[in-house]
Amino acid sequence: MKIEKYKAETPKGTLQYNISGNGKPNIVLINGGSGPIEGWMKILPAISESSSAFSYNRFGVAGSDKPKVSQDGFNILNTLRVAITSVGFEPPFLLVGHSLGGLYARLYPNEVAGIVFLESSTTKDIS
Repeated sequence: MKIEKYKAETPKGTLQYNISGNGKPNIVLINGGSGPIEGWMKILPAISESSSAFSYNRFGVAGSDKPKVSQDGFNILNTLRVAITSVGFEPPFLLVGHSLGGLYARLYPNEVAGIVFLESSTTKDIS
């Protein structure tokens, strides 16, 4: 499966993203650390058979713009929300958070049908 990358304009810069598949639920794949879209290659073909999946490169990763503001959790989530909305990806979402992305997935309160944690970080990881 080749991942087609598109660009989403946000007030803080341009993000690369991909939407694969055509079905429900709408799945949002949230990378850990600075993982690229390609990090989802092992699961993207299978989940795209029955659902729609949004994946993206955070600011500073691959073809997305370099960050213009601090990349704390709230800025990362706000940018993700703007990007998802701008490309017409609608809730309810099934969030899949890998590693650090698991912390961000916990901060989506009202638009979520469910959350899947893959080797997720937790608030107890912080010392």
